[in-house]
Amino acid sequence: MKLVGVKEFYNITRAKVISAVNCCIVVSLCATATFAVDSAIDRSAEAAKAAETTEVTITVVSYPEGYDPDNPESYDPSDPSASSESAAASSSESSESSETSASEGSSETSASSSSSGSASESTTDTSKDTTKATTTTTTEATTTTTAETTKEKITESEVYKTVYATTTVNVRKGPGTDYGKVKQIYSGDAVDVVAETSNGWYKTANGNYVKKSLTTGEKPKATATSKPKPTNTPKPKQSTATNTPKPKATNTTAPKPAGESVKCKITFYGPQKMKDGSYSKSTASGTTCTEGRTVAADWSIFPKGTKIYIENDPLGGDGYYTVEDKGGAVKGYIIDIYAEDGETGNHATCYRNVSVVK
Repeated sequence: MKLVGVKEFYNITRAKVISAVNCCIVVSLCATATFAVDSAIDRSAEAAKAAETTEVTITVVSYPEGYDPDNPESYDPSDPSASSESAAASSSESSESSETSASEGSSETSASSSSSGSASESTTDTSKDTTKATTTTTTEATTTTTAETTKEKITESEVYKTVYATTTVNVRKGPGTDYGKVKQIYSGDAVDVVAETSNGWYKTANGNYVKKSLTTGEKPKATATSKPKPTNTPKPKQSTATNTPKPKATNTTAPKPAGESVKCKITFYGPQKMKDGSYSKSTASGTTCTEGRTVAADWSIFPKGTKIYIENDPLGGDGYYTVEDKGGAVKGYIIDIYAEDGETGNHATCYRNVSVVK
């Protein structure tokens, strides 16, 4: 028998090689896809099993006999009736639990135990929160009561007098160093007092407070100023015809030379009320009063228009002023500073060194 076409079948050509390679690639891809699908199915099954498995934790909280977690204040350890009632209730609950466990399946029993544990934990957390809240409220109330008691212990007694600062003193809003500072006063400044506190502070007429130990009741002595000696006029010879009267010595206060400082009393004034109810700001020199510039003085010591410098300016300015006004009460070494709020403001009489600007 003669085989036909066998030689042509076994001839290896390029087309046959390419076809064989393609078949191998297809088989490999199919095997890889099959492995991937199996792995995904296995992981899904493991995840489902893990989701079905639930760990149940049962927490048992035991209370003393007769203790009610919802009403802890009613618990009395010495009450035997409470103990017997608690025991009876516990026995009843135990029997009911046994009957329920016998009639229902194990899954329902587990669920019941889980819910009981959750309820016990919830009750415990509620008791803790209630205890914390009660403790916090008690602490705050105690703190508030203590603070109020401390404040109530400070009493004030009426005292009306004038004291003077012995050094630089802080004026505060209350009788203690923990209160805010209003301003500072300096040695020799006068303070009008209306009350004295039990913890050693003076209450001023403006409602502020100064430390009692930093003040004194003695008025500071003013700096002595030398008065000019009277001019000695030679006595005229008496004539037989007329008797010339002896001239009297005149005591005049000479103007202060420039650059020399002298301690002066510092007072304050404001706009002057007129008869028609309006207020005037005109000065004796014809200018308009301006806070921070205008002062009234004795023109025999500080002539009109004199530029002066006041150390530690009580108004908090640069201390430079111009003598533009005068007054009937402004005599001698007194400087009356103009302020918009005048006598109604929080300005205390004080003493400062004043010098004439060259």
